[in-house]
Amino acid sequence: MKRVLGVLALMAVLLAVLACKKKEAEKAEDDYVFKIGFTMSLCNAPVHIAAEKGYYDEEGLKWETINVGDGEAMNLLTNGSVDGLITLMIGLIHPLSNGLPVQIPLAMHTGCIKTLVRGDSNIQTFADLKGKTIGGASPGASALLFAKRYLADKGFKVDGENADVEYIYQSAGELPLLLERGGVDAIALTDPSAQIAQDARGFRAIIDNGVDENYKDEFCCVIPVRTETIKTYPLSTAKFLRAVQKAAKFVQEHPGEAAQILADTKRAAGDPLVNGRILKTFNYRASVSQALPALERNAKDMRNIGILKAEVDVDKLVKDVYVVVPGVPDSLF
Repeated sequence: MKRVLGVLALMAVLLAVLACKKKEAEKAEDDYVFKIGFTMSLCNAPVHIAAEKGYYDEEGLKWETINVGDGEAMNLLTNGSVDGLITLMIGLIHPLSNGLPVQIPLAMHTGCIKTLVRGDSNIQTFADLKGKTIGGASPGASALLFAKRYLADKGFKVDGENADVEYIYQSAGELPLLLERGGVDAIALTDPSAQIAQDARGFRAIIDNGVDENYKDEFCCVIPVRTETIKTYPLSTAKFLRAVQKAAKFVQEHPGEAAQILADTKRAAGDPLVNGRILKTFNYRASVSQALPALERNAKDMRNIGILKAEVDVDKLVKDVYVVVPGVPDSLF
């Protein structure tokens, strides 16, 4: 009996210790301020709508937003200045293979990447791009990576000696003028810049992941969250993701109103009427499960075209990166 009582007493002590640690963890969660990165891209609309509509507060999240400049996202995620943000999946693949300390718990939307030609160009289909020049913001720019991925899937040799296409690099803001003046045959851009260039300069989309049968259902933008944040602050991470899901649903159902809110708060460049039209073409059905096939497909394609080294274990990469955060619904649709 004494032995049984001793065991019960020990169990009571252990349960008390565990309860105390749980309370400490919950208090740390309550005190944590989740750092949300943002850019002026339309793809970031849910981040801003969640703030303006009070969805973060509704979830009980303590939060702050941090403006992420061009090319800063990976560094800010690595050093912990940002916990999570919305970005293009394809641009994450190479950094992930090099140890970017994030996981992907949510896919956001489809369709925002285009390759454009001039309205009077004799390039009528992707096949006519063979032997041509494509302008991109940088070798690692997501829009250019997608153009390579697309063309490689069509049988093009997209890099290396005797490649079927040549690349010229210019800042994203200068690419439309470069194309208009004939400096390149095509340019790779993301919306809203692509749509603005189409409207203002009469460019045509020769590649568009929003309408192409092979890509229109693939989620191109996702939310990477720091692995350490997910492990240490799972409740805060879930609150953030649920708030963004609510905001994505609002954008999906009210694209015009969302675009006007972004204009009023100076969170997106361009005409709100044009932006509303662009948002309407995105499929903002933020989904947990859709992040997995998007990650698998992008990673395999990036290895196939040489962006990832041949020895990269894609299956392990996908297993390590994809995560389901408890308390987050698969989708609100």
